[in-house]
Amino acid sequence: TFVIEEKFGFNRTTVRTFISDFLKGLTLTAIIGGLIFAGVIWFFETMGTWAWLYCWMALGMFQIMLLFVAPVLIMPIFNKFEPLEDGELKKSILDYARKENFKMQGVFKMDGSKRSTKSNAFFTGFGRFKRIVLFDTLIARHTVEELTAIIAHEMGHYKLKHILKGIIRSILMSGFTLWLLSLFMGNQGLFEAFGMDHISVYASLVFFGFLYAPIGMATGIIDKAISRKYEFQADAYAVRTYGHPEALITALKKLSVDNLSNLTPHPFMVFLEYSHPPVLERIRAIRRLARDGSQKV
Repeated sequence: TFVIEEKFGFNRTTVRTFISDFLKGLTLTAIIGGLIFAGVIWFFETMGTWAWLYCWMALGMFQIMLLFVAPVLIMPIFNKFEPLEDGELKKSILDYARKENFKMQGVFKMDGSKRSTKSNAFFTGFGRFKRIVLFDTLIARHTVEELTAIIAHEMGHYKLKHILKGIIRSILMSGFTLWLLSLFMGNQGLFEAFGMDHISVYASLVFFGFLYAPIGMATGIIDKAISRKYEFQADAYAVRTYGHPEALITALKKLSVDNLSNLTPHPFMVFLEYSHPPVLERIRAIRRLARDGSQKV
C-alpha cells in the first residue's frame, strides 16, 4: 500500500485507515477462518470415513450463507455504500436494467477513493439483496454512456450465469480438496515420510497445505482461463444488449490508463496470472462484434 501503490500514485490510504482495515480484517479472519478451521477439525476427528462429505456439505452451506450476508453485513464494515442519487446516470442504469428484466435492491456508490485512485464496478448479493455497486472514482471519470456500458458488461456476467457457475465451481473445488485431505489422512506411509508414527488431524492440515500447492496452482490456471472466456462473453453481451460498443471501448481505455494496465503482456504471463484478457484483445473482439452486427452470446 505505502510502497508500490504509493510509488505509482494509486494510494490514498491514510495510516489510520490502514490500521483500521488491518484490525477489522484480522478480526473477521479470526472469526470466519476460526469457525471453518474448527469445523474441519471437528468433522475429521469425529465423523470417520465420510467426514470429508459431511464437512463439504456444511462448508457449502456456509459459503452460500456468506453470499447473502457479505453485502449487507461484512462489506459495509470497510466501505460506505450510499444509494446513487437521482439523475441521468441512475435513470440510464435503471432503464437498461428494466429492459433486461434485471431486478435488484438498488444502485449504490462506494467510497473507493478513500483508499485508492483505481476504479471498479461490480454486482454483489443474491435474491432481493442483489445490488449494483459503482466506485466513486469510476463515476467521476466516465460519461453516463460509458458507465451504462460497464454495467451492461457486469450484468452480462449475471445473465450468462457466470457468477452462479463460479460459485458451483468453488463449492465443487472445496469438496475435491476435502476428499484429497481424507485420502491424505488415511495414508500412514505419508506420515512416516514426515517422521511421524501416528496420524494427526492438525499435522495433516499443515502437511497437506504444502503438498496441495501444485494442485492449487493448476486449478488456479484453469479458473483464470475460464474467467478470461467469461470476460469476452460479458463484453459481447454488453454490445448486443446495450448497443454502444464505442462507449464500452472508451471505458476500457480509460480504465486501463487509470489502473496502469499492461497493454501487451507476454502470452505465458496471461496464461499463468491473468483473470481478464489484455485490454487490446478485448477491444479487438468488441470491434469485430460491432462490425459483424448482433451476435449470439
